[in-house]
Amino acid sequence: MVLFVFVNLRRNFVNNMIYPEAVFLDFDGVVCESCQIKNAAYYNSYAEFGADIAQRALDYHLLHGGVSRVKLFPILHRMLLGREITPEEHKMMSERFTSWVEQEVVKAPLTEGVEDFLKSCQGRCRVYVSSGTPQDEMRRIVEAKGIGKYFDGVFGSPDTKDMHIRAILDKFSIKNSNALFVGDATTDRDAAKTTGIRFIARLSEDSILHDEKFKIENFTQIYSLIEEMWQ
Repeated sequence: MVLFVFVNLRRNFVNNMIYPEAVFLDFDGVVCESCQIKNAAYYNSYAEFGADIAQRALDYHLLHGGVSRVKLFPILHRMLLGREITPEEHKMMSERFTSWVEQEVVKAPLTEGVEDFLKSCQGRCRVYVSSGTPQDEMRRIVEAKGIGKYFDGVFGSPDTKDMHIRAILDKFSIKNSNALFVGDATTDRDAAKTTGIRFIARLSEDSILHDEKFKIENFTQIYSLIEEMWQ
């Protein structure tokens, strides 16, 4: 049993920290303080249909945070406008959304302590971004922010977060008990639950996960929490 912990959890004898084999991080509200940028974009996407529709679109997004805009726009059209979104509308709205948010997210600050945490993981565990943002856009943002060097992979839509997790666990033969997801949305929590990995809620300003057992406000708090989870 002692040998198992030593091999699979990779104890760092410099700071006596235990690291899981794989860490998955949502991006907006977890790695980056960019929730309000996305919120404004969802509101503005439906502002032309009136303030009430725009607010309902934002409220739905907040309740189902982490769902890709590619999937959310058709749902919002059916729910709020009572019709299917056309391919032309979908393309236009998706491109407009990207133009509104991408550069603003690049400029947004990283979450407190996250870069130090990413540095501490180097050579000790695999770290991945698992986001609902379109994958090409997510990868451009990560590189533009100068943090791509910290990640073993950056994943986004159209694949879902549970698909990201399963692919990595299968590829590297990692037990689900040796993996962790840090997220701020129900989709993050549900992906962790579906795949059987451990979960820490990051309480961003939009997070509704205040009742989770394991939670942090920033990444300076994550070390002791990981130690507690894997003790």
